[in-house]
Amino acid sequence: MSEGDKIRVMIVDDIVDTRDQLEKLLFFEKDIEVVAKASNGREAIALARQHRPQVILMDINMPDMDGIAATEAILTQDPTIQVIIMSVQGETDYIRRAMLAGAREFLIKPISADDLYRSIRHVARLAATRPVVPVMGMSGQTASGPSGVDGEIFAVFSPKGGVGVSSIAANLAVAIRQQTNKKVALVDGNVLFGDLSVLLNLRPDKTILDLASRIEGLDRDLLNDVMATHPTQIRVLLAPPDPQRGELVTADQIRTILEALRQEFHYVIVDTPASFQDRSLAALDLAQRVITLMTLEMHCIRNVKLFLEVADLLGYPADKVMLVLNKATNRTGIRAEDVEKHLQRKLALQIGDAAQEMTLAINQGTPLILAKPNHQVSKDIMNLARELVAKSNKEAATSKEATKSRNLFSGLIPRR
Repeated sequence: MSEGDKIRVMIVDDIVDTRDQLEKLLFFEKDIEVVAKASNGREAIALARQHRPQVILMDINMPDMDGIAATEAILTQDPTIQVIIMSVQGETDYIRRAMLAGAREFLIKPISADDLYRSIRHVARLAATRPVVPVMGMSGQTASGPSGVDGEIFAVFSPKGGVGVSSIAANLAVAIRQQTNKKVALVDGNVLFGDLSVLLNLRPDKTILDLASRIEGLDRDLLNDVMATHPTQIRVLLAPPDPQRGELVTADQIRTILEALRQEFHYVIVDTPASFQDRSLAALDLAQRVITLMTLEMHCIRNVKLFLEVADLLGYPADKVMLVLNKATNRTGIRAEDVEKHLQRKLALQIGDAAQEMTLAINQGTPLILAKPNHQVSKDIMNLARELVAKSNKEAATSKEATKSRNLFSGLIPRR
């Protein structure tokens, strides 16, 4: 968006007073212009085609056609439009539905003027800075990569914060490196509040933003220049030092960067933020395995159940999502087997509880797997690494055999 252009906004709400109030709030903003107002989803679809707004403020609950259905229809006809869903309900299920429909942000009514202005400008800026990048990856290389590596991406994720995702991701990367002696990359995918630099005692002189800002020239030399080297020889792509700069990294850039890393490293471990927003989904979509961490707490179990529903809606294969119980203990009043029955999914592994030791390791900037390799939690993480590598090797062997069989079969068919 060039200097002097206004952000074109459409307001969609079935309540007249709400539409008028939002329009009044935006009237004096010099960089924002309300170009249309709609009273329901069907009207919004027609007006979006007519007025081509850049941002739509969309109420979620409306008669005839609700905001979710309208958002899906509008983005089908014009995926460049940025939709901000509005609702009096702030529950996870509403946020999940909005995210699946393609909304970029979710505002809870009543909406303050500051939140309204910030959200509109934020999504407009993201749309304006989104680069058009080739799907192939680095410098026109195909999926096998210039170094012949076709690596695996493992996303470590939880739909609830505070369950130890960053710590497990860092320790897992070290464990895989120790077991395989292959090239391992660790990515701080939490570009707003990443803390791998603290966990690994690394200086964030160069970060993922340095790759994002030069995305069209992304190659092996640039990766090597930006990524930090840990004493264990894993390479680490750190997050920007503050959320303001992290906001500049888009989901499309994250996808391109992960594809490039997959071509250069045998294993890419991504520390993924506890969110269903597009940056998180960029990592989850590309990952061969989503190591989904959970604890024996009711709100965490509930969020994991919601995530499993989202994963099904996104078409993830059942074996892509790997449930791992972290901080496993028998002192919570909830048994692991009861959780399995509730979720109707088996836990792949359990990692013990070592709150004090893990905190000490974080404060010292040394992964527990290095500080206390004989600790039970370190052994649990090694088991997780071992299982991931074994699954990866088995799938690679199966794929190789299938390719060999296809080539043999094709050789038996006479050419015309």
